[in-house]
Amino acid sequence: MQKAQKGFTLIELVVVIVLLGILGVTALARFQDLSADAQDAANEGVASELSSGSSINFATRSLNGGGSAIDGAAQNCEDAATAVMAIKPAGYIFTGSTDCSGGSPATLSCTVSDGGVPATAVVLCIL
Repeated sequence: MQKAQKGFTLIELVVVIVLLGILGVTALARFQDLSADAQDAANEGVASELSSGSSINFATRSLNGGGSAIDGAAQNCEDAATAVMAIKPAGYIFTGSTDCSGGSPATLSCTVSDGGVPATAVVLCIL
């Protein structure tokens, strides 16, 4: 009478270890380059903040008829970002020239970048 086999054979254990190793390597490669995606998302977030700030500025100016944070004095997107954003994030570069003489509101396109893929913000200029 033979005894019932208990446990795993050496070949079965080696196969399981090899499969776990392959799964680990593929998962590591997939999650290794998330910093670039995070930087791109951060650029999009700052560009959205600039666009939202200029929209709020436009709405406030339209309702109250008072002064505007972005007017003919803003010569570039850096000035517009300083005027509209409560706290301008350090290290971000705002590029694009502004020309607030194109009617009210003039729509300006600013590029926001801090590495990664640059994002575009639409800024409203009120005369």
